[in-house]
Amino acid sequence: MVLPHVPPDFPLPEPEQHNETYEGLSRDYRRIGTLGLRPYTWESIFPVGRRYPFMPPEASDNGWDYVAFFQRGRERKIPFRMIVLDSGGACRLNTPVTVDALDLSVRRNGDIAYSIRCTEYRFVV
Repeated sequence: MVLPHVPPDFPLPEPEQHNETYEGLSRDYRRIGTLGLRPYTWESIFPVGRRYPFMPPEASDNGWDYVAFFQRGRERKIPFRMIVLDSGGACRLNTPVTVDALDLSVRRNGDIAYSIRCTEYRFVV
């Protein structure tokens, strides 16, 4: 699904690296660890019953469809694929993620305000 609105300053964090320091007899030693999973968090709206000028043509104006989409995926325990394109259409991120939290509230005009927290997902092969 194409989201109707994504903040223009969408975060693309780098993963934390799990390095460790060990104390030796004469000096400390550092072990370079593995890369962690990238966290993604943002806030926006799902419009209900209206199209805004900032919405891509592929986006739905039924915000409840987006809520149902995320709820179904979470209940089925399947990762989502998050794809982020820049303003020129070039792909800047294409990764599977899990939705860790989805907080919703209905605004006075009927739109659904949401905040979402996702974490990169790695398939075990």
